[in-house]
Amino acid sequence: MPERTDADQADTAARHGDAPVSADLSGGKRTAAGRVLALLDAFTRGGGALTLSEISRYAELSLTTTHRLAKEVLQWGGLELDDDGRYRLSSKILALASASTQALRLREAALPHLVELHRRTGMTVNLSVRDGMDVMYLEALRAHPNYTGENRIGGRLRMHVTATGLVLLAFSDEATLRAYLREPLKRYTQHTITDESVLRDRLRTVRTNGYAIASKCVAMHAGSVAAPVMGADGTVETAVGMVYSTDRHDPRCLVEQVRLTANRISRCLRTTDGTLDPRTIDFNRRHAGLL
Repeated sequence: MPERTDADQADTAARHGDAPVSADLSGGKRTAAGRVLALLDAFTRGGGALTLSEISRYAELSLTTTHRLAKEVLQWGGLELDDDGRYRLSSKILALASASTQALRLREAALPHLVELHRRTGMTVNLSVRDGMDVMYLEALRAHPNYTGENRIGGRLRMHVTATGLVLLAFSDEATLRAYLREPLKRYTQHTITDESVLRDRLRTVRTNGYAIASKCVAMHAGSVAAPVMGADGTVETAVGMVYSTDRHDPRCLVEQVRLTANRISRCLRTTDGTLDPRTIDFNRRHAGLL
């Protein structure tokens, strides 16, 4: 007998009245808007890709309510559904937030330079910021459009396993680093840094060199290179990264291209007057299907 999916279970429950469509498991009454916001907020707690059951648990909504709301938000374009049946926030959500979020305004300023790097190399390029104890991707230009991993817009990874994360940790203050080290350094492969002293040594090297390389830390076939973006006040809250194949590329040959892009974005942030670059407008219009 085939395994039943979350959606199958939700459909059955709705048909047989096992749970009211507006059921709220939080212990209080929420409006329709409140339930939609709870559904969206689940992605900040659960990471980049969630099943219906996970969304239901994090949002404290019944499975039937979660199924109905997810379907509505999916039809509107606020969610994406991957081949494994997991839901993700769509770029439409980020586009709406960009009008009022400083980090996403930064994405608009950086985009022309990221596009240039992506076109020149044909490799996956990303722009990242720190979000709590994770790296969050503000932009990800991928070599393969069907890519569904965490290295995508809105995706998150632990900072010690990615080059952009190492850069952001290296240029953060001691209090931030100590807070990060209170949690175990999760191991993904035998190359993942899991020792505090080793991580601190690596971060000192990153600060000295002005770039980071993370090879085979998440998967044996992939590595990443990253460089810091200096804000107008000289702080580092953003990093440019590039993902490479460990069996095809020498990361040392990629460093200067990534650093050059990061320096161009840094210069742009110091001199911008808030006007969008025409290349950014063109890119956004194309991806919105307006061109």
